[in-house]
Amino acid sequence: MLWNLLIGSLLLGSVHAAIPNHWLPVVLIGRAEGWSERETLGVVALSGFFHTLSTVVLGIVIGAIGMEVSERLEDQTRLIASLLLLFMGLIYFAMHDANAPHEHVPRGLSGRSKITIITTLSVAMLFSPCLEIETFFFTAGTLGWTAITTLAIAYTIVTIACMVGLTAFSFRGLARVNWHWLDHHEKRITGGILIALGIFTFIIKF
Repeated sequence: MLWNLLIGSLLLGSVHAAIPNHWLPVVLIGRAEGWSERETLGVVALSGFFHTLSTVVLGIVIGAIGMEVSERLEDQTRLIASLLLLFMGLIYFAMHDANAPHEHVPRGLSGRSKITIITTLSVAMLFSPCLEIETFFFTAGTLGWTAITTLAIAYTIVTIACMVGLTAFSFRGLARVNWHWLDHHEKRITGGILIALGIFTFIIKF
């Protein structure tokens, strides 16, 4: 089950981090401000760190709740985790046409001082945690603190690495790619990952 969570978190973290509103606006701001590639990569890594920080902190709390539920309802824990993943997956499918993509990076930062831009980006990302992954933390909580810690580390590494990697590629023409399809289908992809993990969790255990 832990391997299912890790694979699912890597997929979900990669898809979530690849959404352009996580990193592309920073690239455009960096170009407008004349930042070097190294400076832009550093800012993206920093904003990615704060994004994962709030996500992991919230995830630890939810994971602790999962542990408590596991202790109280030991026989039904895996079933509850599977149903929760399936439920969240269906919600994301239903949200596909209902909501526009969430803006993680504030607008109107061009022309501000570098420290102001970096601070604003970091704060904005800190208060924009990835809520999709939190269901994984609940499930990890049924396996104990080792699973929660492993999930937190894996999600942090893959998210920051993906954001930095895409930013690096953007300096080689990737920014000119039409990313609208990922923005448009992100909730369906997320829902599919959650549903698949819920099914695998149920089948493997039961």
